[in-house]
Amino acid sequence: MSDTNSLVTAVGIGSAGSRILSLLSRRSLLVDRYAYVSCDRDDLSGPSLGGRILVESPVDQKLTPVMVRGMALGSYGSIREAVAGSRVVFVVAGLGGATGSGLAPVVAEIARDAGAITVGVAVMPFEFERKLKFYAGTSLKRLRAASRGVIVIDNDTLMRSSPEDSTLTGLYDAANKEAVNALGSLLSKSSETSVSVGLNKVLGTVLQDGYCLLGVSNSGSIDKAEEALAGAVVSISKLAEAKEASRAVVVLHGDSSISAQEVGLAVRRLGSMINNQAVDVEYGANYSGGAQLQVSILASGFTATKYDEYDPVAKVLAGRSIDDAMDCSVPEGLDLLPSLD
Repeated sequence: MSDTNSLVTAVGIGSAGSRILSLLSRRSLLVDRYAYVSCDRDDLSGPSLGGRILVESPVDQKLTPVMVRGMALGSYGSIREAVAGSRVVFVVAGLGGATGSGLAPVVAEIARDAGAITVGVAVMPFEFERKLKFYAGTSLKRLRAASRGVIVIDNDTLMRSSPEDSTLTGLYDAANKEAVNALGSLLSKSSETSVSVGLNKVLGTVLQDGYCLLGVSNSGSIDKAEEALAGAVVSISKLAEAKEASRAVVVLHGDSSISAQEVGLAVRRLGSMINNQAVDVEYGANYSGGAQLQVSILASGFTATKYDEYDPVAKVLAGRSIDDAMDCSVPEGLDLLPSLD
C-alpha cells in the first residue's frame, strides 16, 4: 500500500455498485485503485481489476441493511486495508437493497476516518421499486453524513434510453450503461479522445453543502447539444429545484464531431435554463462515444430533493435526531465472533 496519501480509490458495493465500477475500471480514469464489497460471490466474479471482499451471509434468510452491517463487522479490517493511503475515496452503491444500503455509509465512515476525502456515489431506485424507497432514503441520509459530498444518480432519469419493451435485465443494464458513460466522462483522463474536467474541478463541485445531482440526457439526432442539455436540466428539475444549483460541471460525450461551439453553447445556456445566471460552470468533452450526443450535468448546492420523502421518520422529526448511530445485528446461526477485529 502507498504511504503518500495520494491515491484515488473507488469502492463498489453490492450488485449495482460492483457492476458499475467494473465497467468503469475498463476505462482510462483518474482512479488508481479499485475494490469491491458484496454479500454475493457472483458480484465479485465479474470485475477484472481490484480487490474483492466477500461478506459472509446465510442463504436462508432475507437480509436487511441492519443485518448486513452486522455480518460485515469481521470485514472492517479488510475494508480499512482497501482504502489505506487514499487521498480520495469514491463509494459507489445502489441504494434500496440490503447490501448497498447497509454498507455504503459504513465504508464511507471507514474511508473518512482513514483521512480520505470521501465521496458517495448513490444510485437511487426506479419509481416502481416502491419497497426499496425507505432503505434508500435512510441510507442516503447516512451516506451524506459520512461523506464530504454525495453524487446522486436517479435510475428513472436514465431509463429513457431503454426501449419500452425492455426486460428487467435490459432496463438495469441500460441504466448502468448511462451511469457509466456519465461518470466515465466526468472522471476521464485527458487524451486524444477526451478533454478532461479534472479531479479538482469535479471535487470542487461535489464538496458543497447539500446534495450533488447528476442529470443525463441524449440528443434525438446528431449535433443537438441544446436539446440534450435541456433534457439533462429537466432530469435534475424532477429531483430538486434546479435554480438552487450554485456550481455545475457540463460534459458532452459523443464522437469526433463535437465542436467547440457546441461545448460553448452548453456552458452559456445552462444558467438561463436553470434560471440562475450566477451558477459557476466547468466543462469537458469526450469523443469516444457514438453519433448520438450525451450531455451530463453534475450540479450541486441543493438543500432539498425528492428523496427527502423516502424517509418519513426524518420528515416527522423535522431535523431532530433520536440516535445517529447505525445499528447492526448478526443473523441467527451466523458466527462472526472469531473473525472480529
